[in-house]
Amino acid sequence: MEQTINSLSQEIRQAIAEDTSVPRNVRSNVSSALETYLLNTHGELDLRVYSTISILEEQINDTNIPQYTRTRLFEFIRDLEGVVRQWETNGGA
Repeated sequence: MEQTINSLSQEIRQAIAEDTSVPRNVRSNVSSALETYLLNTHGELDLRVYSTISILEEQINDTNIPQYTRTRLFEFIRDLEGVVRQWETNGGA
């Protein structure tokens, strides 16, 4: 699961956090969510993912982000929810 999370984190970073057309505050919030929650291996996986999703959902409401970025955020949220479902199917281990 950690490999999947790391890969997804890289995709999010490349698509959102490193895209200069995305407002700086959104890029900063996404980067912070990745470092603080998603990549923090000390917490439970579901809590890490849902905390990250919460931050990503907040960014969707920013009126200044490009529409394609909003779409990517929805896709990443879907992918993160899939990680939790797979984790739960495997017994949370």
